[in-house]
Amino acid sequence: MNRPSPYVRRQWLGREIRRLREEHGVTGESIARALGFPRQQISALENGHLGPDIDLVSGICDYLSVGANRRTAIMDAAADGWTRGWWAADAEQMGIRQAIYADLESGTKTITEYAISLIPGLLQTPAFADARLRSDPARHGDRFDPAAAVAARARRQSLVLAADGPHYTAVIDETAVRRCAADPVVVADQLRHVAAVCAAYPSVSVQVLPVGASIRGHSAPRSAYSIYRYRDRQSSHAAAVDTLTKDLVHTDPGEVAPYLSLHSRLKSAALPPDASIRLLRCAADQLAPTEGVPA
Repeated sequence: MNRPSPYVRRQWLGREIRRLREEHGVTGESIARALGFPRQQISALENGHLGPDIDLVSGICDYLSVGANRRTAIMDAAADGWTRGWWAADAEQMGIRQAIYADLESGTKTITEYAISLIPGLLQTPAFADARLRSDPARHGDRFDPAAAVAARARRQSLVLAADGPHYTAVIDETAVRRCAADPVVVADQLRHVAAVCAAYPSVSVQVLPVGASIRGHSAPRSAYSIYRYRDRQSSHAAAVDTLTKDLVHTDPGEVAPYLSLHSRLKSAALPPDASIRLLRCAADQLAPTEGVPA
């Protein structure tokens, strides 16, 4: 799906409508009264809730005499915000959290990730993904289906690796490489898979951050995160931060900026791509030597 993330577009639209109100010095209540819409609907629009009412958005543009170019951008965002991606119908089976990431990945120009303890989902093999998805049933709802989740992850990967897909880069902490997050043979195959993907796809680049690396400013990343840049005319950004219970998604530029700055420091401290691939292959051979290669 090449249209920008519906979630991110709704968030941008909400901020833009709020900015319009503030520029004209009007309240949501006065707009609702003038246009004949409930005040709660204006609030829902500004909060980025599902399905922005196209008539309401158009009415606001008319009421506030929005210029042609700005109106086009606003109406485009409203249309994008209505989009239901492939992930929507099977969100409960594939996992709500994974469905959110599928949404965020839609229409990206670049995806940049930092993995602190696990190989990123967009690089996982089916065997590794299945092992991880089954490792903590409490994280998922009653309708969660591991097989559907693995299939959805494979679909996300295929979209990222497509000819018109985004440029994907990841900094993987050495902890995620060395820790056996599944059976050693599965982990070894996973590490070799990352190396193979990097070799086969010029759009994919991986760097390993050594445990002993000196990071500028002594930065200490607190969690894994993903940063997205989109193909929309605003070149919107979003950052998703992995937490134990519910991932945080930032779309406000001021909230995304610290992650862009942090990632620049982590990337500078990480091994170059070639050295990173050698480390991955060496770690894989230590876990499960390939046939004919001594341990």
